[in-house]
Parts: sequence; structure tokens; C-alpha cells
Amino acid sequence: MLVAIVALILALGVASRVLADRLRIPSVLFLIFAGIAIGPELLGIVSQETFGGGLSAMVGVSVAIILFEGGYHLHLEKLRESPTALTRLVTVGAVITWLGTAAAVVAFLETSLEVGLLVGALLIATGPTVIGPILQVVTVRDHVAAVLEGEGVINDVTAAILVVVVFEVLIAGDGGLAHLAVDFVGRLFVGLAVGALVAGVVWLVLNRGTSMPSAAPLHARLIVLAGIVVAYGGAETIASETGIAAAAMAGFVLGNVDLPYHEDVIDFLDDLSVVVLSFVFVALAALIDFADIRTLGLA
Repeated sequence: MLVAIVALILALGVASRVLADRLRIPSVLFLIFAGIAIGPELLGIVSQETFGGGLSAMVGVSVAIILFEGGYHLHLEKLRESPTALTRLVTVGAVITWLGTAAAVVAFLETSLEVGLLVGALLIATGPTVIGPILQVVTVRDHVAAVLEGEGVINDVTAAILVVVVFEVLIAGDGGLAHLAVDFVGRLFVGLAVGALVAGVVWLVLNRGTSMPSAAPLHARLIVLAGIVVAYGGAETIASETGIAAAAMAGFVLGNVDLPYHEDVIDFLDDLSVVVLSFVFVALAALIDFADIRTLGLA
């Protein structure tokens, strides 16, 4: 039964992507509608119990692949076109979003400040999962696209870590702002360090390894895929929610070095990201509970 449901999700995801490309509308819209259609609100094919406890791991690896692909496309020469705008978006802009959203949540939903800060941290992220499909159908200048892609990857990484730190330090624990800052920087360092290390190993293997010429492109794709999973899993083993930082960092490093079979790897990552993006959006949209949304009310 689970295999059939996964097959259905992937089929809906691919169909949504094809339809979106034909209509020149971001595929995210169709993916969400497809997920809602098979969720408890309509057909009831997918529910919270469908995947057991494995959904978080499946989504985690999928997001790691998407962020690796996003990082792989972030070339330094592109980012240097608008460094000031990007820096402001991922620093001052992220802080404004975090605190502004927190203030709105506290004011309108009458929650505690800690919960407001948690929701604000969640909503910092735009993410390549959203920015990518939009940029595929909306034409913008190269430097604008570079800023949006960079912000999507960087703020997705920092937001994921910040959410966990806010929860563990301010909600589950009794720490203060100093503890929050130290924990945040520590987890970010772990993710970036693991990602850079794995990228170095992948680069070394691809440059020093020997393969039959006919099989070398395939080996390159498989080694890169293994690198993504190792970076994600290795960082998560050390500290929770550092895996996507490791994946994004590994992608960024490998995308900015002279990697053998670069074009083959890009084509592979693009195809793979479409598949996992479809799965993530359809599967998560299927779990939306409209009763919970209605409970929040107009506020």
C-alpha cells in the first residue's frame, strides 16, 4: 500500500510539473493542490499515519538534495554581482522578518513571546523549493535571480537551525539570548564544516579515482548523490538540524570548483530535484488540516 501511495505522489508531482510548464505558472501551486486533493480533507488517501515515523527522514533527505542542488548553482561570480543586497537580505532582512513576524504572532494570535519567536524563525525561510519554481516561469535580470537564489539557500539553512535553537533554548529549556546565539553559531559551524569536508572528499575521489571512460559520468553522479546523503546524515549525527546546512555547503563548494563531468552532474541534480520537490510538496500538503486553520480564526 505504501509503495502505491508513493507512486501516486510522484505521479501527481510529475503531472503538476508538466502542467505548470505548459501554463507558465509556478509548479508549487499545482503541487499543493494535488497534495490537498489526496489528503484527509478530500480523498483521504494520505494521512499522518501513512508513512509512520519515516516521513521526517524522507523529507529531510529530499530537502537536503534540493538545497545541495541550489548551492551547486550558486557561483561566486554571480553572487558578486549584488553582494550588498544579498548580505542585507540574509542578515538585516532575516532579523526584521524574524522579529516582525514574532511581534505579529504575539499581537494577533495572543501567544507567548517564545512561541512568536519560534513561528517567526520558521517563516524566515523562503527556500529554493519555492524560489526555484518561480524563477523558472518569471523572467528577472541575472543579478536579481542570483540574489533571490542565494537568499533562498542561505536563509533556508539559517532558519532551520534557528527554529531548533529557539525551541530547545527558549521553549524547552530556560536559556537566554547568549545561550541561543552560541548554540546557533555552533550548529551552523558543524553543518558548514561537515559539508566542506564531504565536498573535499567527493572532489578528491572524482579527480583521483579511476573509472572506465564509458562509466565515469555515471560514477560521478552516484558519488555526488552519496556525498549529499553522507553530508546530511553525518551532520545530523553530530547535531540535529545541521544536515541541510552541510548539504547546501557541499553543493556550494562543489559548484565552485573544477569538478569532472560537471554538466552530467548538473543534469542529474536538476532531474533529481524535480522528483524530490514533487514528493515533498505533495506529501506535506496532504497533511494540511483545515480544521486547525479554522481554529486560528481571522487573526
